Order: sequence, then C-alpha cells, then structure tokens
Amino acid sequence: MHQAGDEEALAELAAASANFGFLLPLEPLLLLYGAGAEANAHARPERSLAQARQFAEVLSTESARLLGPESADGAADGPVHRALTELRRSSDPVPNSKAGPDDGSRARRLVLHCFDLGVWYFRLRTGVRDALSFVPLAEWDDTPAGSPHRQVTVGKPVTDLATWVALLDEYVPVLRRTFDRRTPAGTATRASLKARAALLEAEWRVADRLTEAGWTVRDDTDAPHELPVRGVAVRGTAQPDGAAGPDYVLRVDGRPVGTVEVRPRGGDLLAAVAQSRGAGTSLTASAEHRMPYMYTTDGVRVLFRNGDDPEPRPREVFTFHQPDTVTRWLREAVADPQTPTFQGRVRHRLPNLGDDGYTQDSLRSVQYEAVLAFESSLRRGERRAMVQIAVGGGRTVTAVTAAHRLLQHARARRILFLVDRVELETQVLATFAAYSGPGDDGRKFTESYRVERLGPDAVRSHGVVVSTVQRLFRALSGGEATSGVRYLPDLPPESFDLVIADDCHRSVSPRWRALFDYFDAPVLGLTATPTDRALEVFQGNLVSSYTFEDAVADGRAVGVTVYSLGDLPTRLEWTADTLEEGFGPDAEEIPGRRRSVVSGKALHAALTAFKEGLPSMFPERAQLGSGGMSLPKTVVYADDDRHADEVVAAVRAVFGQGPGFCRKVTLKGGSPYRWLAEFRNTVELRVVVVVGLVLAGTDTAPVECVLFLRDVKSANRYFQMIAVGTRSIASAELRAVTPGASAKTQCVVVDPFGVTRHHAGRRSSTARKREQGKEAYEAPATVDDDAEVMERWRSFLRAGNGPARELIVGTRVLTEADVRRLRSWAESLARPPHDLTAERLWNAYERAGVTVSDPRRPRTPKGPVDLLVLVRYEADVEPRPRPYRDQVFDRLDAWIDRQERLGRSFDSDHVWWMEHIADGTAADGHFAAASLDAVPFTLRGGTSGFLRAFGEQGAVCLLDELRSVLA
Repeated sequence: MHQAGDEEALAELAAASANFGFLLPLEPLLLLYGAGAEANAHARPERSLAQARQFAEVLSTESARLLGPESADGAADGPVHRALTELRRSSDPVPNSKAGPDDGSRARRLVLHCFDLGVWYFRLRTGVRDALSFVPLAEWDDTPAGSPHRQVTVGKPVTDLATWVALLDEYVPVLRRTFDRRTPAGTATRASLKARAALLEAEWRVADRLTEAGWTVRDDTDAPHELPVRGVAVRGTAQPDGAAGPDYVLRVDGRPVGTVEVRPRGGDLLAAVAQSRGAGTSLTASAEHRMPYMYTTDGVRVLFRNGDDPEPRPREVFTFHQPDTVTRWLREAVADPQTPTFQGRVRHRLPNLGDDGYTQDSLRSVQYEAVLAFESSLRRGERRAMVQIAVGGGRTVTAVTAAHRLLQHARARRILFLVDRVELETQVLATFAAYSGPGDDGRKFTESYRVERLGPDAVRSHGVVVSTVQRLFRALSGGEATSGVRYLPDLPPESFDLVIADDCHRSVSPRWRALFDYFDAPVLGLTATPTDRALEVFQGNLVSSYTFEDAVADGRAVGVTVYSLGDLPTRLEWTADTLEEGFGPDAEEIPGRRRSVVSGKALHAALTAFKEGLPSMFPERAQLGSGGMSLPKTVVYADDDRHADEVVAAVRAVFGQGPGFCRKVTLKGGSPYRWLAEFRNTVELRVVVVVGLVLAGTDTAPVECVLFLRDVKSANRYFQMIAVGTRSIASAELRAVTPGASAKTQCVVVDPFGVTRHHAGRRSSTARKREQGKEAYEAPATVDDDAEVMERWRSFLRAGNGPARELIVGTRVLTEADVRRLRSWAESLARPPHDLTAERLWNAYERAGVTVSDPRRPRTPKGPVDLLVLVRYEADVEPRPRPYRDQVFDRLDAWIDRQERLGRSFDSDHVWWMEHIADGTAADGHFAAASLDAVPFTLRGGTSGFLRAFGEQGAVCLLDELRSVLA
C-alpha cells in the first residue's frame, strides 16, 4: 500500500471503530491495536487478546518517552499500572493452543481496559478533560442489559472493521519504525506531563470509587436526569461565568446535592477543601437546591464535609457514601430542618444526663461520669473518645447506657458494638436483654430496639449490631486472612452512627485498627488498660478514667501482692531464629518468639514452693488445704498447649489430687467456657491452666492466686493477666466456692522467676507489704513514709475536706444515700493530688500502733465507712479507731447476749441469718431489705426463707432492729 493509501485506510479504520478513532492523531499504532482487539473480541478472542497486549506494550513505551521510565505506568498500586499489567498478560498461551471457554468475555473486558488507557493517554497528551464514553458493539451479546450499543456504519460501502485491521497489518512495521525513532520528551514538557498524569491517575481512581459506591458516572452531555438510576456523578460541569466548576456534581433523583473536587495524589486536601467553591451553596445563582455534601479527594484519601452539620468540618472517610444514604439524609433534613444530621441531633436533641430520668443514683458514679464525659465529647464533634474503667467498674453497662440514650433521643439508626471474643459477645447480648432505661416503663432494651449478632446478610435498619472483631474483619476482607479491609456494598462505611469497641486496647492492633477507619462514625473505646497504641488511635482523647487504684479504693477490686519464689532455673522456648523482643507497655506477644518458661524439675520445685507458701500468703486461713479449708482458686499461665499439659500433670501430682482438681482450659480444647463456669461456681475445680488471654473479660471473681510459669513481654498483657484475680466478691459468694475462706482481701501473684520485675514500676497499686518473702506490688512513687501519709491525711481534713458533719457525729443510722456520698468522697480522695485510699491509711495507722485489728476477726478490705471511722478518731468522736466490720460484729454479739439474757433463744439457722445480715452491713455500711433476695440469702430461700425462719411478724421487727443496732 502507498503512504497516501495507508493514511486513507487509517482514517477509514478510525471512522469504523466504535471506541478508538480518537487516537488516530496521537498514535496510529494505538488505534490499530485497539481497533483490532475490538474487532476480534467476538469472533477471534485469542487474536483480540494478543492485540490487547500489543496495545499495552506500545502505550508503556510511549508513556516512558513522555513521563520517564520511573513513572511510565503510574503508581504501582494505581489503575493505570493495574490495567497495563493485565493487558501485558492477556495473551499468555492457552493449553493445546485452543481458546479457553472464558476468552470471549475476557477479551471484551480487556478491550474496555484498552479504551480506558486510550482515554488516559488522550487526556495526557491534549489536556482535554472531557469524558469519552465506551460503547459496546451490537454483537457483544453478553454486555449488561440496558448498555448502549453501536452498530458501525461507514460512509461508503467498504469493508468492515476486521477487514480494515487485516488490510493494515502490512503497514504495522512502517508505523513501528516511525514510533521507535521518536525522542524522549524534554525536561520542561516531562514535568508538565507528570503533573497532568498525577491528576489523571486521581480522576481514574475517583471514577472507580464512585462506581463502586453505586454512583453512575456520566459526562455532562449525557442528560443524567433522564437516566433510570438514583445516583449520578456528572463529570466536568461548567459554571455560567466560565470559571472551572467542580470535577463532579452528584445528583440524586435528578437533583444536584453535592460536589467532588479531585486533586493530585499527595497534595494538601485540607487546603483544597478551604479553596473549593460551592460547599453548602447552590450550584448556580438561580438553583433552587443547596448542595450540602462536598468531597475532596486524590483518589486514595477522601475528605467529606456535610454542610448540614452544626459546625461543618471536613473529615476523612473510607470512600463515597451511597446514593441511598444521601437520599435518606435529604429526607431527614426535610423532616427536621433544625437538626438534619446525627451530629445536630446529638448537640440539640440529646438531653443532659439526668434531665431524662438518669439520676446519678441509677448508675455507679464511675458509669455516670463516663457517659457524661463521652456525650460531652460527642457534642463537641470529636470522632474518637476513650473511656478507662477498671475491672469491676461496669464497662458494658456504661456502653449500653450511652447506646440507649443515643437511640432514644438522637435517633441513631444503627450502633455497632465490637468485642474480641464470642464469650464476651454473649455477655454483651445478655446485658442488652436485661437493661431497662428510665422512661421505658419497665420495658427491656430488646423490647424497644433490635439487638442482634452481625450475620451474613445486610444489617437491619435499626438497633444494635454486636460482633466480634474477627467476624467483622472476615466480612470486610472477603474471608482472606492476609487481605486488608475492602469496600462491602452490603455493609458500607455509613452503616452505623456509632461504633463501640469494648477492650479497645486489643482492637487497635495493626490487624484490626482498619475497622475503625472503615466506618464513617464516631468511635467510643472502652478499656481497663489504655495502651500507648490505643491512645494514639483515639487521638489521645481519654475523656474519663477510673483506674485500678480507684477500683481498689472503691472496694470493687482488691490489691495485688507478689509472692516471689526466688530464682528458679528456666528454659527458653522458641520456634524461630529470632531475637528476644524487649519489654515494654506495647511489646508484641508473637507466637514463636522465644521466652522463658518453667518446666521439668523446676516446675515441680515451683509448685511445691507455692504449696508450702500458702499459709504465709493467707495467714488467716489456718491449716490451708486440709480439713474444711480449700486451696484458693488459682489460675496458672502456661506457654503453650504442650506446656499446659505438663503443668496440669505436675499440679495434680504435687497436690495429690485427681482430674477434677486441675484442668487445662484453652480455646482449642473444646467447651472452654463450660469449664470456666465450673471453675467459677463449684468447689471441686480449684486450678485452671490457661494459655494466653482465655479468661480476659470473664467473671473470675473467686480467683485469689495467679501463677506465672512463662515470661510476659508486654506490660499491658501482664496487667490483663493479673486482672483475673483482682475483681472483688462478696464474702458469702467466696465461701460458697472456697470453704473456710472469710473474705477476699488480695490477689496473690506467684512469680517463680521475676516476671513482675519488668512491669512493677509501670502502674501503682494499694497492696501493702506482707511477711518476709513477699514483695509489695507498688510503684516507687507510691511508697510513702507512714508518718508522711498520716500528715497528708490530717492536712486534708484540716482544710475542711471531710465528709458531712452529721456523718462525723454519727447521731443516726447510715442510710443508702449516706453511703453513696461517702463512696463519692472516698473516690475523690484516692485521685491525684491526694492519692489516699482507705487501705493505705489504715495500714499506716496500724504500723504506727494507733489501731489494732481484733485477732478473732478476719481481716477484710477497708472501704469508705472505715475512712469515716478514721475521720471520727481525728475529730475526737471515737477514742480509738477500730475496723468498721469489728464494730458491727461486736454490736451483733452484744445484742445477741442481751436477747438471751431476756430469755430469747436462737438456733444455728437464726444465727446464720443474723451473721450474714451483719456481713452485708459491714461491707456496704447499711443493709437494704432487697438484699435478702441476693446471694448468699437465696441459698436459703431469700426473703421467703427469712420469713419462715423468724415468722412473718417477728422477721420484720427483727430486721428493723438489726438495721438500727448494727449500723
């Protein structure tokens, strides 16, 4: 063919091609290969795949010439690079040289890739940003229904597209030689093209993400208002004054509602937001509707600004919101124009805590303060907030209260509650089922709102969804363990108005933290042990803190005492050639890393020393382990399953007991929570051997001993491990599972090789020093001289910081309200700068010889009423401070003596009831009649049993008299 004929044939080919004719002026080879792939995709798919690969090779070479080799394909994770990579692999050989069954559809998909790359190249070269729409050919019968088709016609009755491609095959070498002789672009031109390429890459990403979120991307000439779709993203709308308009205008049901501004990757998006036009304003001066929703994006990061919020601020979101979501927002804005958004309803519709019936008496003070602080943070528009509540403080009830109020007053649609284990998920569901808020007329939470586990289907329209982080991660990663979080249309980022993460210090691990970034919702994190990593994820916004020390001072936790067994030989366990990781608060516990464990002869020596040391750990329990005395409930931490089996056998041998005495409990062992329930509620099972954090979050209140037979690198993990033994328990409940015990006063951590030495200085405790051979688990900053402690206490009182005068004088019986006031006062005393607790003060008075406990009475933890005893002593109301429990039982003994002298007799059943009423009075400062229907009274029939024991009339009189006498 002659050159003139070739050029005429190329023009005819450009006219015949439905999708690649625009490339002729720029690069004829791209036209030839693109049109060839288009022409052969239906009848000769293998030929089409080969031409698609040739298209990619030419475009890669041309891109390197224009942009430089290092940026020819765009970003390694960008759409240009991905499309070119797939095209280059398009003609990989098929077995037996036959077309595969899917080659036809694959060829048609790759023709679309060629078109998209051709448009990218066209816009790179020309700077023209007008959109070009791909048009499938009529014979492509597998294209989606409703897609526009083009039946190609040529001006003169010449050959079809495939024939033109074949006729031009012999001209390819000439075109190739011309192409190869081209020189690289100059430096200035290359810099300009690189900037343009970055913007084009971002625009391509944005179009893909809009499509993924359910928007139909169209050119402004496509009459989007006539398309039968709800959401349309219209490209390149111009303003009447000729100024550049937004890159996209979002339309819902034909109405313009928002804009999208595209910027090159890596730019300052916040600055772009400030410079963008049209945020929250009409599209034109004559437009009837505002466009409150504005997105600014570089194709990777997306900033969103809702102009309907009380104080509109840009925030980063995972991707664009779905058209259905925007439609709902618009409906809500029409229905309630004063508060059209959730943020607005939180600020203006959510009443202050207490104004809607939530009195401070209905929640513990720590719960009340936590909900108050979180709601204040939410009103300020803060997207992350963390609440620290120590074990026993009631984290779940706090979260349920916050959820209830947001559903009831702020009209939250859905709330996600995340936990990290199935057992905790069950506990959360039970808490929701039992919860009843003020104003609900006794209805339970689940009677007013739907509460359910996250399932495989889309989430419900209203209520609370509970899930483990593992299940949610599987849903958002497609079940691939190594995959990251990806967009899920059935669970889009706007699915929830609030995310609550319990034990958030575990949820913020590098693997799970992407879940918080996925959802466009504020996040409330709850934890007993905030870590540096968690504080970073929650932007340092710790809005409320109730520490372990606070819980001890409040009587909801017991202090920790470390019992050292001395230096024992250990061995290193490891499965990988790695260095031992360092100790620290956020150190990773990685399976396979080497660490010290106690095994073999050293294991038997450690267990024997533990057994022999029990009398010194619990001196008030004479003859521990014999007769009516039981070994305290004990948790043993082993290294792995094999080590746990060794420990179980050794425990049984050292203590001379059978299988029911000690068991291994692991998640892999089957029914772990059944064994934990047995451990919690029965006498027989005394020791459980666990691996990892199986017990975290479960009710292990009877546990009094924790034994480490492995090292622990992470300080936070260590504190979680010992927390299983710090929860307080009623004396009667403890005696029900540990015969011979009087009360739980401490958690003894048995440390055979110095686990504690790495972490003891990281958190303070109120445990006191014990007998020789024990170490106090105290931070150096909390070890004070007794005289200095007592002087600080007296200075505090002299400054007028004591409780109410009527409580000090003690002229009336303490009421429930009095005790609440005392507890609140004690909590404030335990916080900085005072750092004084009842336990610490009482220890100082004992060591100074001011007070001596009655040796006949078991020593119990000191609480707010014991602080009141010390106040009365300093005010000269009492001559000598005596523990409140001793006083209560002295009064009971004196009352019984008086009654017997008057001729009244009591049998053992009567004495049991009276002693337990005294026990409740000593623990709480008062005794409420409703307590008769709680443990331990329910063991003997509760209120009905009490009435049977004393007679209906006599029981009422007796209870009134005892309450007056004992308090």
